[in-house]
Amino acid sequence: MKRTVLLAAALATAVALATAGARASDDDGRRFADMPPRAQWMSIADLAAKLEAQGYTVREIDTEDGVYEVEMTDANGMRVEAYLHPVTGEPLRRQSSDD
Repeated sequence: MKRTVLLAAALATAVALATAGARASDDDGRRFADMPPRAQWMSIADLAAKLEAQGYTVREIDTEDGVYEVEMTDANGMRVEAYLHPVTGEPLRRQSSDD
């Protein structure tokens, strides 16, 4: 029984640390300059609707480096990955660490 409790505690700690790390990495080390706070961001539903109106089929929307990262396919079935401005939904040029 003691082993089960320790295992459960270790698992809970690992999950908590992984979740905290994922949240922290979302906004740390941004490679895009001066992105607005999340309260100003376009909703994921609105972004998906905008992209679908442009002829894309959205597969996944995530946040990375303070912007939206979208995986989608175009009307020809070509896979597309794009980084989009979180307020306007417009494509962004990703900056390298050398910029």
